[in-house]
Amino acid sequence: MALILKLRIILDTEADVFRDVEIEMNAPLEHLHLATLDAFDWGNTLEMASFYKSNESWDRGDEIPLMSMSPELPSMESSTVAELLPSLESRGVYVYDYLRMWCFYLEPLALEEADTDIAYPRLMLEFGKAPDPNSRQPEGLDDLSLLADEVEKAKKGEADGTENYSTGDPELDAYLRGDSDDDEPQSGEMDNIDDYGELF
Repeated sequence: MALILKLRIILDTEADVFRDVEIEMNAPLEHLHLATLDAFDWGNTLEMASFYKSNESWDRGDEIPLMSMSPELPSMESSTVAELLPSLESRGVYVYDYLRMWCFYLEPLALEEADTDIAYPRLMLEFGKAPDPNSRQPEGLDDLSLLADEVEKAKKGEADGTENYSTGDPELDAYLRGDSDDDEPQSGEMDNIDDYGELF
């Protein structure tokens, strides 16, 4: 008979937010991926995700991505719940949306025989209100914003409080100052077609 794993899925947020889910051990991890999104009311979002084998310290071990780059590599479609969480002592980490890096901790609670009258996976318990999946600022955008500010300052000659701001790259500095001479003829260039007559 099929075995059912009851696990607690804890969202890494300041407030306590978790869901208890039951799922078949032989179910593909893709089912756990979708069940997790549904349990937190994120079922209408379609971002990349990965499961990681973990330990009591929640370190990330072997990765099982939603899609693999090669048929020989594991994916959520080809791997089962039992491969990620083979026992009640096992731990897992689920990362959703690589830009916002939502992190969930997977902790097995019980292992039981399946009830043939029940459809799995199923949500058993909800605790706490899940945030909007788009409420977190994508990581790295702050750095891009700072870089854009520096470029604007350089264009205006305001960076670092100096008017002769330099990036260290002469071509980039010329572009930022607006005095790039790309459109001007270089020395030795012909100004028009008539100049070619002198070559013959």
